[in-house]
Amino acid sequence: MQHPAHLPHIDKKRLAFLEEASSDYAYGLGHEAFRKLIDTDYPQLRSTTYLDYAASAPSPLSTLRSFSEKVATTLYTNPHSRSSSSVATSLEIEQCRGRILEDLFGLDTPAARAQWDVIFTSGASASLKLVGDAFPWQAGSGSRYAYLKQSHTSLVGVRGCALARGAVVAAMDVEDMLEYPQDDEYLTLFGYAAQCNATGARLGLQYSKLLKQRRPDSCVLLDASAYLSTAVLELRSIPPAFAPDFIACSFYKIVGYPTGLGCLVVKRSSASFLQRSGYFGGGTIDAISVSSPFYSQPRRSVVPGPIHERFEDGTLPFLDIISLGQALLTHRRLYKSHRHVSMHVSALLRFATRELASIRHANGRPVVKQHRAFNGFKSLEEPGPIIGFSLLGPSSEYIGHVHLEELATVSGFHIRTGGLCNTGVLASIFNINDEDLMNEYARGRSCWDDEEFGGIGKDVLYPLGIARISFGASSTIDDVLQWLSFIRRYFVISEKIITLSKPLSPQRPSPAVARLETLMLYPIKSCGGQSLPKNSSWEITSTGLLYDREWMLVDASSGKALSQKQYPRMTLVRPSVDLERHLLVVSAPDMSDLLLPLNPSDEQETMAANVCSDVVTVSSGSSSGKYVDEWFSTFLGMQCTLQRLSSGAQRHAHFDHATGVIPILLSNESPFLLISQSSVNQVIEWIREGPTHPHSAGDAPATAPVHADCFRANFVLAGPLPPFAEDSVDLLRIGRETFQVLARCRRCLMVCVDQATGCRTKEPFSCLARKRKNTRGRIEFGVHLMWRKDLSPGQGGNRPAVRVGDPVTVASLRDVGQM
Repeated sequence: MQHPAHLPHIDKKRLAFLEEASSDYAYGLGHEAFRKLIDTDYPQLRSTTYLDYAASAPSPLSTLRSFSEKVATTLYTNPHSRSSSSVATSLEIEQCRGRILEDLFGLDTPAARAQWDVIFTSGASASLKLVGDAFPWQAGSGSRYAYLKQSHTSLVGVRGCALARGAVVAAMDVEDMLEYPQDDEYLTLFGYAAQCNATGARLGLQYSKLLKQRRPDSCVLLDASAYLSTAVLELRSIPPAFAPDFIACSFYKIVGYPTGLGCLVVKRSSASFLQRSGYFGGGTIDAISVSSPFYSQPRRSVVPGPIHERFEDGTLPFLDIISLGQALLTHRRLYKSHRHVSMHVSALLRFATRELASIRHANGRPVVKQHRAFNGFKSLEEPGPIIGFSLLGPSSEYIGHVHLEELATVSGFHIRTGGLCNTGVLASIFNINDEDLMNEYARGRSCWDDEEFGGIGKDVLYPLGIARISFGASSTIDDVLQWLSFIRRYFVISEKIITLSKPLSPQRPSPAVARLETLMLYPIKSCGGQSLPKNSSWEITSTGLLYDREWMLVDASSGKALSQKQYPRMTLVRPSVDLERHLLVVSAPDMSDLLLPLNPSDEQETMAANVCSDVVTVSSGSSSGKYVDEWFSTFLGMQCTLQRLSSGAQRHAHFDHATGVIPILLSNESPFLLISQSSVNQVIEWIREGPTHPHSAGDAPATAPVHADCFRANFVLAGPLPPFAEDSVDLLRIGRETFQVLARCRRCLMVCVDQATGCRTKEPFSCLARKRKNTRGRIEFGVHLMWRKDLSPGQGGNRPAVRVGDPVTVASLRDVGQM
């Protein structure tokens, strides 16, 4: 793909942006010096388009080099000592505290910094938990926690601490929180985010001021992790009495490296609200008894002093803190100041939001719905550089967020989709209530799964996720232009694309005879397939082909099934079932063959493993399990174990329209998967034709071959069937066995793994995304099947089987009596 700056339509947009954005306030934008800086200090960004700065910032090379040189030439040791190296470490730590307050909070004088203290933690979540654990909650009418509904789960999680100690908890919208009734009997802690991590809406410090004006005796806990990633939280902009009492942040969102380090900034005048109880660690006590009567004296509990000495248990991660100091110095050198970063990303945000709003389908309806204000939540200042959005089809229907993320991934973009750890925003946008959330969980839906829509059984489905792009210090105008081109290419529906999409709804074919060209078995889930020879037959069962997906590879540490999507080298593992020798034979390049008994006589220990959100009971199935696991671990380069689904264990497929229970083993969705060679040929022809969208100029037609095996079907049909005829089939008969079509197969990035080489490719996913999407944006190719034993005439006492070369008859359900 050409660089976007080389495309005529993008060059014009780029120039228009540069003319609009003033070089007086930005350190780079599209200027050559800035592009050179990015290329030099961020080599990891050269072959990708990174649009997920709200998750984490990439680390500049200069930080790593300066830190390495510093620790290589200076001895730094545990600061809990009086040696010269310990003193040097302590000085670096204290200088870092000051640099944080100056660079990120605008406290540029010693007097201003003296009103605050920095407690180092492992991150923003740990900082919020520290407040939750140390706040003086009281049962009954003693205290209460009121938090903004549209908050990150880490801030919401403070309610767990409050509820555990009997405090009153309230989840509120922006306006309601301001009107929260005053009650002198309560000590109230308000919690909110300075910037919404899902939409970029900013309440900043002004919301704290409004809360404190109405409730001067209250405390405010501010989650500033998203805000500080690209802006200075100017604490001097409001009177100290109106400032938050506790501010949580993470540093990797700002400078990339180090990770696992954050801080809680505490207003010294509010330090008394944080009380230690229970555990104490080295460095946080002044005195302690050895035995009964047990006593301990917290450090600095009598003489006022640094607050951090009471809460930083044990030895600080001093090398991480020293690396943070180097990272902040590098950040200042590269971008002059964090305020320049804010101006830079604001310019990109204004351009991107305007351009996304202008993208329209051929019928004039918008393609992108940006989520900014909802339930009274609107910015009190200029929004942060985050765009939370949903994609819409030509009838204004929502497009699935998982489909967008998969297509973005294969196209070289890094974005974030899903609930974004902010259920309150998701619920507010789509009007999802608590009962809906509980119902989704009851039907098996959980965070991080691939479910795109909820409300099954209701008149209207609602999305279970949104998409997010975000900008940071090293973002460029070309990143934005590349994203805009991607959206136009794949999601703008023009008349031309509608015509090309007609194969999605072909006319029902008349009953025709095809043949079973290929019969594929996949003994080990997500590994290579076994193609059966011509005229050979194979037994079928209600769960699929005999021995199909009966084994799987499991991550030794997590217990999760491995997938080709994460480990494409798995396709080079080629298992085959040898019925004559009763063996599973496993081969791989440069490895000796494994010979495993199909029916081992020795009993094996069982374990629980995770596959497709299900927990199943599995066993190694071989007395030589350790050797077998070492074989797979060596070839794949990771610790894994071969497991077999325990005898009699089953899972169940989920198809709302199907009658009865559909048993499966370790397959993802159904017992059988079918495609036709004519459909594969059509996809190959589309790829050869190259991109057809007017905004895809510069993309050369793909020449890499695409084979039927990338779709990992059990049955591949050949014969006089038009492309995608399988889409409209109810029933089909292979030989003497009848199968019912359950649904079209939803495709993921696994089709982009070349089954011959184990290499990732862009096709056929990219082509399918333009040609084979349903109204919800899901890519579909092939169909799921179940065996209809009740409609099969049987084999005269023999076990049911299908044979390579068998005739295939397709028909509707009403024609079954004539088959």
